Amino acid sequence: MTPRRGGLFAGPLTHEAGVGVLLEALDLYPGARIDVVGLGPEAARLRVHPQVRLLGRVSGEELQKRMRAAAYLVMPGLAYEPQPQPLMQAFAHGLPVIASGLSTLAEVIEAGRNGLLFEPGSARELARRLAWAEVFPEKMRQMGECAQADYQARFVADWNWQRLYGERRRQNRGQSPIS
Repeated sequence: MTPRRGGLFAGPLTHEAGVGVLLEALDLYPGARIDVVGLGPEAARLRVHPQVRLLGRVSGEELQKRMRAAAYLVMPGLAYEPQPQPLMQAFAHGLPVIASGLSTLAEVIEAGRNGLLFEPGSARELARRLAWAEVFPEKMRQMGECAQADYQARFVADWNWQRLYGERRRQNRGQSPIS
């Protein structure tokens, strides 16, 4: 298996998505390389940054390939997002997440277990997390394994055959699923 390398950002290329924070963090820590997937008004700034490879819009299959190759997903968002799709996809692919500590993200990410958190808007803290991730790839790999296990436990196992079968049995007996 090829070792995972570098970071991945997937989302809209906007101020609210934290693109400016990411660029500032990359200026503070020149050791990180980030593949960026997405479109938006901040694309021009990303395109000229030496540590960024702007991929633009990619197919779902290509995004999955990138998630399997990256060492971590970066989510520097500054705005609340109810259920961030890239986070769920990253966890499904065993990819740990480095994210701002916004409520939604902090509810799912356990710092040091399945990802790393930083103060929203703090490029300095993000740069520290990026540096840590690059220096400790084995720890990030382990966090990815935990992220994938969490995905299985929280989002897949919830709809297992026993629950589905039990609800069908209650419906067949005319019972309410809420008892």
